[in-house]
Amino acid sequence: MQINILAGGPVDLWPKNLFNEPGVWIGADRGAWYLYQHRVAMMLAVGDFDSLTSAEFEALQEHITAENIVHVRAEKDETDTELAIMFAQKQSVSCIKVFGATGGRLDHLLSNLWLMADPKFDDVVEKLEIIDQTNSVTFFKAGQHSVLKHKNSHYLGFMPINDVKNFKIIDAKYPLTLTENKYKMWSSNEFLNDRVHVSFDTGIIMVTQSIDRS
Repeated sequence: MQINILAGGPVDLWPKNLFNEPGVWIGADRGAWYLYQHRVAMMLAVGDFDSLTSAEFEALQEHITAENIVHVRAEKDETDTELAIMFAQKQSVSCIKVFGATGGRLDHLLSNLWLMADPKFDDVVEKLEIIDQTNSVTFFKAGQHSVLKHKNSHYLGFMPINDVKNFKIIDAKYPLTLTENKYKMWSSNEFLNDRVHVSFDTGIIMVTQSIDRS
């Protein structure tokens, strides 16, 4: 099962034809309101809903059965997007696609990008993708991996999000061999064909594929 999560990030960064995605939907905070506005059925709405007015939250409650709304207090350790992913990973999930998680507040963006460094998400690290109109972000655990080029993507980047050792970019335009970890985004690389191979011994790598926004 594919689970799609819509967070409350800027609407103008949504991919085209967003709601043509297969699978089921979870709305995280204002993302649930966006799903409601577009008449998209959701299996869950979760968050503190502090970005909704009282009237909006009442309308949402009328649209969704009570058992499908998880309303948490604002003072909490987890972000709304994090709570949505925690719910998704408890399902029989083949992939988790997260939309609306970029743009807007920088602290939200950084929080979302580093969620997969948390050991509690170990079983979904390689199943999760963060997507917006010009970017795709995926994650790899230690091992040997093949990065398949997305249609129209041009730029390729790699970022260690925890203790990564012996990282190698093997057959991209700019190969790289690191014997020790450097917390640096190795950005603006490019594909020479339809895939790039990488390997590393420990940790988690964040992989970005991007195009310039017209």
